[in-house]
Amino acid sequence: MAENAGLLILLATGAYYFLSTSKGVPAFRDINGQVITQIMCGNTITFEVSGYTRVWLQRLKNGQLDYDAPFDLPMPPYILSCVNDTGVYDVAVYEIDANETKGKLIGQTKITVTPQP
Repeated sequence: MAENAGLLILLATGAYYFLSTSKGVPAFRDINGQVITQIMCGNTITFEVSGYTRVWLQRLKNGQLDYDAPFDLPMPPYILSCVNDTGVYDVAVYEIDANETKGKLIGQTKITVTPQP
């Protein structure tokens, strides 16, 4: 039993190290640093792509393209507006190539910003 516990701890430590150092994982985070896929307006979020300080970001809000340009990372904390920011966001991030244009896909994520009850 003790051997199994040791193995589990070792595997958990390895998974944590891999996830914390892996490159190219886009993620929205809440004020506590937890990765999120849903948050209520009025709260604060950040966005990052591990291993990158600048990406090409393409964002759809409720299925409509509303951003398609270079984006500096990590995003500073942002307070979500209940008037303007509620909706479903699909985000794809790309490398920026030598010509300062959209390059290879890095990854994708999604977040839903819900209204106040």
